[in-house]
Amino acid sequence: MDESISTLAAFSSWLMNVLRWLHYDAMMAPTVNPFRMPPEALLQLLDPIEGLEFHEEQHRYSYNGKWINTSPTTVLSYDMEPYAKKKIEETKHIWYPRGSCLHLCLEHYLLGSAELNPGEYAEWWNPLRDCWLWKDAIVMGVELRLVDPKASIAGSTDFLIRTAKGSVVLGDLKTCETERATKNRKPADEQLGAYLKMLNANYPQVHVDRCVTVVAGPGLCRVIPSEPDDCYAKWETALERYQANQDLLGF
Repeated sequence: MDESISTLAAFSSWLMNVLRWLHYDAMMAPTVNPFRMPPEALLQLLDPIEGLEFHEEQHRYSYNGKWINTSPTTVLSYDMEPYAKKKIEETKHIWYPRGSCLHLCLEHYLLGSAELNPGEYAEWWNPLRDCWLWKDAIVMGVELRLVDPKASIAGSTDFLIRTAKGSVVLGDLKTCETERATKNRKPADEQLGAYLKMLNANYPQVHVDRCVTVVAGPGLCRVIPSEPDDCYAKWETALERYQANQDLLGF
């Protein structure tokens, strides 16, 4: 009897060790999202624009060795109300790290790199990662740098993909602090129009079928579709207003 008990105890100990190792391996293994295919089947990245560079330290673009003057964000925010500008600056310590983290997570995910740990932003990242838009999509660009040399404007679009149904989609990611803000967030049509214009000029072989604003919030993700022609027209209107103001200032 004692020998049987001893043998059973030894077997139980061995089994527990095996289960511990299996659990450890499962915890350490990278997460595989069922929506994703192998990276080589997903990536058809456009070639970068020759001569266009982004300088991280100055946070500015240069093209063929010359500085670019402005960006879509600057054009769209120059006439913002002082109160709104103040509020944005006062809350930068909240929205900037959240936005930076989620943009980086999405970049790695779409490129098929190792999935990053979103830390405190997991509640935002999980629904964003599982968004239906990425399912079987071909990635044509992530943080794709674009330029309009004539207007001296440059910027980077968050993503350019071809969906499983064959539609080419140009997109911008926005993040919100609350569920209510996520549900009420308006599309970034003017900004998407800027990217669309620069994309058309630099990659004329690419036809965009739809523009989308992807809004990531705590516990949910929204995809807001927009017509490319509408986005283009809104950007042209905003750019004309900005350039008229610059002319008045003597620039």
